[in-house]
Amino acid sequence: MSARSSQSPGHVIAPSLLIGTMAVGLAVGMDSLGFWNGLDERATAWTARLGDGMRDVPVVWVLVLTLVCAYALPLLMLSSPQWWRRVVLWCSLLMVTLAWLPVLALASWKLPPCMPLVALVWSGLCALIYAQRHSLPCEMPAVPPQRPARKVKEVGVVSAPEKSASES
Repeated sequence: MSARSSQSPGHVIAPSLLIGTMAVGLAVGMDSLGFWNGLDERATAWTARLGDGMRDVPVVWVLVLTLVCAYALPLLMLSSPQWWRRVVLWCSLLMVTLAWLPVLALASWKLPPCMPLVALVWSGLCALIYAQRHSLPCEMPAVPPQRPARKVKEVGVVSAPEKSASES
């Protein structure tokens, strides 16, 4: 019996929703406690050098970005077969989120990056752990569809009645 077949069966939608909810809860909770205010200020301080007209991204858009990251990443990761693909998805989304900081700065927007990044790190880590401990549908071996057996109508050969020795 292989290691994958001995694991409990995994699902995609329900764990993705639970992982995303935990990630959003963690990110919003840490943000409301002011856990990374200094880090956010240092991350966006360099944008002030670009000019005086820098605007803060509204908090609602930061929250929307956090929600999208927290729910989309586990859904994508749990729908992808193989461990290395999940890591590539996770790292790619982290890099894209970090790359938004200078792009938005060029457009005169300051984005505090910590809340979406914490949601991405947490949801990606949880999705990797879940995928390692469960046998996901995308990794199940493909079983060729079984064609129903055709019923062959047996055709019996009707033979002529045998003549008895007395009739001949």
